[in-house]
Amino acid sequence: MGSGGSKTTDSQKNGPKADVLKETDEEPISLDDIVEGYPPPKAVRDKKRHIFTEEDKKVSDSRANTIRVEDYQTFEELSRALTEGLQNDVQKVRAIFTWIGLQGTKGNNSKNNAAPMSPQHIVQLVIQRKASYNLLFVMLCRAVKIPCVFIRGLAKSAAYEVGDRTVDKLGNSWTAVFVSGGWRFVFPLWAFSAIVGHSTGTWTLVESDGQGARETEAKSSGVTVANFNDYYFLTDPDEFIYTCFPHDSKWQLLAKPYTKQQFIDIANCEQAYFENHIQITTKLECLYKSENGVCDIGIKKANEEEFKHLYKLYFNHELSKTKLSKELQLDRYVAVMNNKSAVNFRIRFPGEGIYKMEIYGGSPTGFPLICSFRLDCNEGVSNVKPFPCNPESGFGPNLVTVAAGLEAESHKTGFINVKKNKNVNIRFNLNKHVQVQTVLVHNNIQEEVLSRHVNHKVKGQHLEVNVEVPQQGEYALQINTKPKGSSEPFKNACNYLLASEDMNKKKRFYENAAEKKARNELEGCLKSNDPESIQKAIDNFDQFDLDDKGKREKAERKKNFLVLQKELKEAIARRNVDVLETAIDNAKSSEFSSNLQNHITEAEQLLAELRKLKRFAHEVLQMKQSTISEIHSYKNPRPLAYDVMKATYFLLGEKEDHLQEWEQIQGLMRKSGKQGLLRRVRQFDTINVTENMVNSAAQLLRQYDEETATTASAGLGTFYKWASNVVGNMT
Repeated sequence: MGSGGSKTTDSQKNGPKADVLKETDEEPISLDDIVEGYPPPKAVRDKKRHIFTEEDKKVSDSRANTIRVEDYQTFEELSRALTEGLQNDVQKVRAIFTWIGLQGTKGNNSKNNAAPMSPQHIVQLVIQRKASYNLLFVMLCRAVKIPCVFIRGLAKSAAYEVGDRTVDKLGNSWTAVFVSGGWRFVFPLWAFSAIVGHSTGTWTLVESDGQGARETEAKSSGVTVANFNDYYFLTDPDEFIYTCFPHDSKWQLLAKPYTKQQFIDIANCEQAYFENHIQITTKLECLYKSENGVCDIGIKKANEEEFKHLYKLYFNHELSKTKLSKELQLDRYVAVMNNKSAVNFRIRFPGEGIYKMEIYGGSPTGFPLICSFRLDCNEGVSNVKPFPCNPESGFGPNLVTVAAGLEAESHKTGFINVKKNKNVNIRFNLNKHVQVQTVLVHNNIQEEVLSRHVNHKVKGQHLEVNVEVPQQGEYALQINTKPKGSSEPFKNACNYLLASEDMNKKKRFYENAAEKKARNELEGCLKSNDPESIQKAIDNFDQFDLDDKGKREKAERKKNFLVLQKELKEAIARRNVDVLETAIDNAKSSEFSSNLQNHITEAEQLLAELRKLKRFAHEVLQMKQSTISEIHSYKNPRPLAYDVMKATYFLLGEKEDHLQEWEQIQGLMRKSGKQGLLRRVRQFDTINVTENMVNSAAQLLRQYDEETATTASAGLGTFYKWASNVVGNMT
């Protein structure tokens, strides 16, 4: 935080952060920090959003825009003009705040002969940095009897570097105003000023969102610019404490005040962190120390939404004891691990030193800086290797996966722990018709060799990917897709990081309570006939990396059998040709074909019947609407036309009392959508046809033949043939 405004310029984006200067200690007027009789400082329950509305902002800002400083000789007159007629103290304070911000954007154009200590004179001094914004704000608030105080303390402004252990040099001041029944923070200087391009010159950008870099920042004090940032108006105390620490703890306005050490340690969270409801899921501190050459930083959105993000990794080339080799590219030392709305950044360090991690994103409109961390690696890291790859979308299913038409069914996080020569089965539901490509990647093994260890199969609306790692080590699995039949290149849809077990690690000869429970559940699931329950037990067992002892393989085989059996039963129940074909093919090509033979036979018989019905309907479905319209247009049809169409509607399920008159049949033929004639024929299934319906249709058709019907009308001949085929098939 402490940015003093939104980061909108190129120089702000390229620098480590935009910040503001310390408020001046030079004041032309001496005012008490607190006036006797003011309400005591207390924690408030209401958030800013509860007491300050868009309507308040609109009304107050409109008033502020009409007031000229040169028209008023006293602060009482000026403050009255700014606030008179406004509905509440929040609107009045907002008008004062906005008006002060507008003076800063006008520059120092006021006349030099302004009366001493007049509003015009004080504004000149504020712009010249000879008086503080705090003074102007406090004087205007107090002039209309709104309690307003100066607060002095420490603020993480431009002089602060993330992870600093000493903060005493960060002295600053801001204000609090009493509105809507409680004290609220206002930091006018940070609201109306920002530093652009500030840099200590000690950092080198070494990786930017998966791309290696070596960009050393030039040292610069930056340029102070006028700004207008609403965030520092009535800022909520639980957010304000991240960057501003009052010397008097009561003025933190928190039920449980922070200590100075907690203020030093707390994570360096920017304005966008709070505005976009981000949460840090690892420790809420600004300084992380590596363990075995690795650091993990986790963030997520409070509302469980997935979000887009970027990161930048820096190396401190001045304070670090060692130097990074110029030949070393750090494009694969950060892995982004996705887990639904949560994101974990795993950073590996190729050398000892001081690093900085900046994370951007979370906003629907861009990629503002969310938070930053100092990362200290004070240990030997000779065994730390880069990740096999660093995909743009990270590891694990995410928004890109969903957009590609894949929905993870089994592995919903980015990391998979596997055993050497043990098959991993990863399953997805497919929501789009896509072609799939799977690629296995390793730092030292050629892709051609690895291609023999990964395969995939699309079964209807399901994708299965099978991986078997050839030796100990770390692998990346890339799953790429493109629209079915498309000539465009494959695009990455999902990735997994696979790590095989350490074959040299010391084996344990005991299992803890959680591991025993997982093994017992695996053995117990062998009695279950629910494939989902069995898969859940397998997934739970796998996360502990336990010895198989044959039970897992049995569970996997039983689950596969039950899945195939379930597919056949569901396909038979759905009576859909495509679904039946897929289920039969899967079952017949499996090792369980003999066990499933009864179901396969039933499915094949149904498939043959449905295909026959499909053939019966083919000529009807090829008819043009004009042919049906011709039949419909008959005013006094011959008995043949009435009988053929009546028989057709009998088989489609219409009741006899709806078919007594030709006008009723015409009414049915006029219907469209789900009740349209052609659609009903297309969806016709004998499962809904009774013996009485067949007999009634047969009696009507018995007195005619196909030639007679076709001679009368091509359309009637087509409906006669369809109805006769259905009747003949069912008798």
